[in-house]
Amino acid sequence: MKKILMLEDSEGRLMAFRNAVSHLPNLELVVWHDAFQMMKELPEHLPTASLISLDHDLMPQKGATADPGSGLDVAGFLVKQKPVCSVIVHTTNFEKGWAMINELSYAKWDVHRAAPAGMGESWVLDSWLPMARRLLGFDREG
Repeated sequence: MKKILMLEDSEGRLMAFRNAVSHLPNLELVVWHDAFQMMKELPEHLPTASLISLDHDLMPQKGATADPGSGLDVAGFLVKQKPVCSVIVHTTNFEKGWAMINELSYAKWDVHRAAPAGMGESWVLDSWLPMARRLLGFDREG
């Protein structure tokens, strides 16, 4: 099964992303809360990746004792890999979001920004999902 690989630490956002992905047929959402764990496991998931979506600022999960890293860490890992799919950067951190985009773009990854806006998580359905649908080819005619 094709996968959407996601770095995200917010349970509220994850609920919204799970709801959004339920509108995308035949795709599995694989989520990491920790950049270092994601980088460790990415090689086994990249061959089936259809889309990667990255947050930047990560808070340690309950019970975690180590720094979870950031989306910029994952972007640094991805630039050393052959581009296999599009990437959406979905962080509120304006400066670090653009740093991630620049690194990935320079390495020839197809990268886009879906910045959270306003209150709540409605932007996931209003902004992220339409972008994901387009990048995954669901909105192509023919």
